[in-house]
Amino acid sequence: MTQADLPAGEMKYSFKVHVQAHGFAGDQIISSTTVNDLVKSIRLLGHAGIEPTTAATLPIGNTPVCPVHQRPMKASKRPGSFFCTAKVGEGYCQEKAC
Repeated sequence: MTQADLPAGEMKYSFKVHVQAHGFAGDQIISSTTVNDLVKSIRLLGHAGIEPTTAATLPIGNTPVCPVHQRPMKASKRPGSFFCTAKVGEGYCQEKAC
């Protein structure tokens, strides 16, 4: 890879996790302008006692589970893609799996 292969201008990276800390659970979005800083921030979660909850996985031959609602996801029209059907407020859960 050369310098010409890298994007010009500022980039923003983000990572969404569902975490549990001190008896509370919720979504955490970590953002950074460099991949290295993003990775460092993710590693800091464990040092702060913040633990990730069960992630959505796609075991071979099985349906993935929504990491937020802990329920099976529904297959989308696009082959190999799944989405959560849980109602959240006026809309629906935005969790997806491929």
